[in-house]
Amino acid sequence: TTTSTGIEDTTGLNRKKITSTAKGTASGQITLYTADDFAAIPYLYVKNLATTAGHKIFIYDDTTTGDPLQFQLDAGDFGFIPMHGDKTYAAYASNNPTKVEFMVLGKDQ
Repeated sequence: TTTSTGIEDTTGLNRKKITSTAKGTASGQITLYTADDFAAIPYLYVKNLATTAGHKIFIYDDTTTGDPLQFQLDAGDFGFIPMHGDKTYAAYASNNPTKVEFMVLGKDQ
């Protein structure tokens, strides 16, 4: 059964440590979503599990030149964001390590 939002599938809830404090080619970043993994517009749930204010995670578009920042979350913050399905989204943090919780929802191909 298809819902009106097109959400039929999920990646499942994941928790990972981000150890990179830089975007781009630095190791220790995590990929939250890979371009074209879902057929319809996917939604990203992401939560910064840090408990110290100022310990931020930064989500950026890893597909576009210059890796533009899409949004940031301070300790304890979360977001539920519709994404462009043709972009890869990755994350780095202000502190090493910072735990993040995330899940992608949408319609798998």
